[in-house]
Formats: sequence, structure tokens, C-alpha cells
Amino acid sequence: MKRPLDGIRIIELGRTEAAGSAGLMLSDLGAEVILIDPPGGWKDPYGISHEDSITYGELSNAERLCDRGKKRVFLDLADEKQKLLFLKLLGTADALLDGLQLGRLAQLGLTQSVLKEQFPKLSYVSVSGYGTTGPCAGRSWSEATIQAESGFVSTTGPEGGDPVRSGGDMANFLGGMIMCITTLMLLAEKAKKEADGKEFAGRYADVSMMDSIVFGLENQFSLYLKSGIVPKPKGNHYALSAPVGNFSCKDGEIMISVATEAQWQAFSEVLGHPEWVERPEFINVSRRIENYRLVGEAVSEVFMQYTRAELMEILQRRSCIYGCINDFTEVTEHVQTAARKMFMDVQSADGTKFKAPANPILIDGTRMQSDKISAAGAQSEEILGILH
Repeated sequence: MKRPLDGIRIIELGRTEAAGSAGLMLSDLGAEVILIDPPGGWKDPYGISHEDSITYGELSNAERLCDRGKKRVFLDLADEKQKLLFLKLLGTADALLDGLQLGRLAQLGLTQSVLKEQFPKLSYVSVSGYGTTGPCAGRSWSEATIQAESGFVSTTGPEGGDPVRSGGDMANFLGGMIMCITTLMLLAEKAKKEADGKEFAGRYADVSMMDSIVFGLENQFSLYLKSGIVPKPKGNHYALSAPVGNFSCKDGEIMISVATEAQWQAFSEVLGHPEWVERPEFINVSRRIENYRLVGEAVSEVFMQYTRAELMEILQRRSCIYGCINDFTEVTEHVQTAARKMFMDVQSADGTKFKAPANPILIDGTRMQSDKISAAGAQSEEILGILH
């Protein structure tokens, strides 16, 4: 099957999960993504994590799930001869994804202006913790610190308790998806201009993981900027509507979200309490937010009369919004993930196979994805061969 980005070549630099996930999405969509590996391989000074050693074994430093489907070539950019090979390779590419330490390319003499002069049609996209401008641009960063600095951590955790970071790598993931979208926009601009017979001037795009999280906190920041109310951890409650959160039933918990007046009316009626709609403390969303504890008590009293399965059947009658709080075992065995084949077999360079989340995009009913991770530098001979 022809893929949307067939014929596009993209060079990826660095080891951030942000650039890696952007490159993975572009690769699955058909682009030839070439990852530049250092000749000595990737060595983590902090050693191999327990999680990575379980997944990848001794290849942990050389392989990541986000390297799936990419071609890999050994090149030492600090070596002048190999840097020339890199530049020749870059001359054949449509886009460059830069996930190196901030300023590293400039240290090698490959500044934005140099790249712009040599490759006037190249789309160059970089990603870093804080971006390339501003007083924090040069600061070292980690997933946890970007989540903290962006305000994300301040909104999470139990009500009245300490803020906590997300269980997933949201800074890297959001930064990577913004990087992917940016690259696609630049490629689309280039294709349109060339189709119109116009000259495309390559662009440089600067993606910040902190900016990406702030963008994703739009609702919370909008509330703060309009009202001055600083969001605080509220557990699974939500500042902009009620009732929202996890509520206990006879045999577990169920997550609900009731946002609009129409939803509140349907929710109240299907649970057998139409009087809630007229109750003064619950009369509109503002009053329900103000009295969210009282709303929660009323909902909990009703929920405790039913099992989770019974509640789901009741709520479904009026298309109320609900969900189960599933652990990872339940998600991998979920009827929905099974129906959509959301977990795939991936093969490591040594032939070892393991399960992993699949590409989330279905195009014409098909997931476009490679199932193999190449070893570091595996395609060096092939790629360097086209440069001579």
C-alpha cells in the first residue's frame, strides 16, 4: 500500500524521545527516516534502566521502540571527513529533525545560517526542553523538570496533597507530536509551492517541550487568565465541570464526566433522581462546581447501590459519559484495543520479539507501521553507498 510520505527523506539526530517519536510517526507514514548513530553507539552514562533491560536486554542503549522502522547509519559529526558525508546526505533530504543537546550542531560549525545557505530548501526542526530562546534555553532539563516548570505538575495529585508528575512522559510525547506536526506542515508547504511552480525557501522551526505542555493546558490557563483562580490538585475532579471523577460502586470504581446541562439532566434522570435538576445547589454548572463535594456525595450514595457492570448498562441508556479505571493488564485485554489491534509484535535487531503499542492512526482501515528495529548503524553501507 502506498503511504502518504513515500519518497520523503528525513534525517534524525539525537536521542531524545521527542525527536524519536516524531521520527517514528513520519517513518510509519512512509518517510525514509535515517537516524544518525555515533560510531561508538549510544551509551547512557547512568546505565541501563530496569525497564529497558526487560524490554530490550543488552541492546537497551542501542534500541528504542521509537527507532522502529528507521534506517541507521554510523557517522561521527566531530570528524571532518564524516561531517562532509553527513552534509552530502543532508543534501538529499527533505527535512532534518534535531534532538541533539541544544547548540551541539552550532558547536560543530553547522549553525542555522550555514545550513540555510547550503540547503536553502531544507525544513529544519529542532526540539528541546525549553526551546532555543529565552533565559532558560541553555538549562539542562529532564521529563520531570519540564512537567514541573510548565505548570502541569501543579494541577495533578490528590486534593489537598502534594502535586505529582504524570506517569507517562508527556513532555517528550507532546514535544514529539508538535515536532511531527510542524514537519508535516513544512513538507505540505513545500509540496504546494512546488506544485504551483513557486520556489520554496526552507524554514527553521523551534519546538519547546515546555511550550507544548503549556499549549496542552489551554483550558486550565484560560480559566486562570480570565478569573485569576490558580488551579490546584483536585484528584480526578475537574475545575470546569461537576460531577467529574471516580466514584465507588459495589465492586470497584467508575469514572464519569458530566459537563453540560443536557448531560446533567440525562444523568440525573437515568439514575432515577430527576429532582437533582431543580435542586438549588445543582441548578447549573457553576453551582455544581461550587458544590462539587455535595454533588459527589449524592452520586456516590446512588452508585453504591449497583455493581460496575450494572452502572455501565444504566448510564449507556442515555449515552452518559463513563469509563473504567483500567490497569495495563485490563487495557491490553480490552475489547476495544483488541478490536482495533492496538498492540503489535515488534522484532529487535537480534530477532527477539515483544509486544508494544501500535501506531494510533488507521488509514483506509490499516495501520501503516514497520515491525522491526534495526541495530545501530545497520544500514551504514547502503546509505553511505549512495553518497559516492
